[in-house]
Amino acid sequence: MLKTSKHVIDFAQTNNCPSTLASGASCFVKVTFTPTAKGRRTADVSFTDNGGGSPQTVALSGTGT
Repeated sequence: MLKTSKHVIDFAQTNNCPSTLASGASCFVKVTFTPTAKGRRTADVSFTDNGGGSPQTVALSGTGT
């Protein structure tokens, strides 16, 4: 689910989503941020579905200190 990007190593995801999700069902995705360097870090997480506009993409960002 995490897309390749410059800082993808700084983000990790876990989820309880099956390979196929029934209509009206839900699942949870947890993203953690553990920066490997100082400064702004970015990545994207995407979800593929059979609805319009797939894949759905969410921008992630954090600041390493």
